[in-house]
Amino acid sequence: MTVSNRQLILIKEAAELLVMEHRLTAEDAVIVISSAIKKELSIRNTNFEKLEKGSKIDRTSFTRAVVKSVQDALEANPYWRSHNLDKSIDNFYKVLHKHWD
Repeated sequence: MTVSNRQLILIKEAAELLVMEHRLTAEDAVIVISSAIKKELSIRNTNFEKLEKGSKIDRTSFTRAVVKSVQDALEANPYWRSHNLDKSIDNFYKVLHKHWD
């Protein structure tokens, strides 16, 4: 998977948010986000370039699926869980979603 500068910025911002609001290291955050992205791209049999050229509905659906995968990963690890998980996931979604507009 090749990553554009815009995608790298998106992952970096999202990772910083997870590091601030949870007990993830920067490396853990990037791994969790990258794994969720790769998984969803594979499921949809697509890539970022196709998503960027596709409809806003497709991009929103993709973003929601990635956020859900990240949320599941956070919930599965008791060390990463926080009391503000819902708010944190909402903020995480907003960070990812704003890059598609």
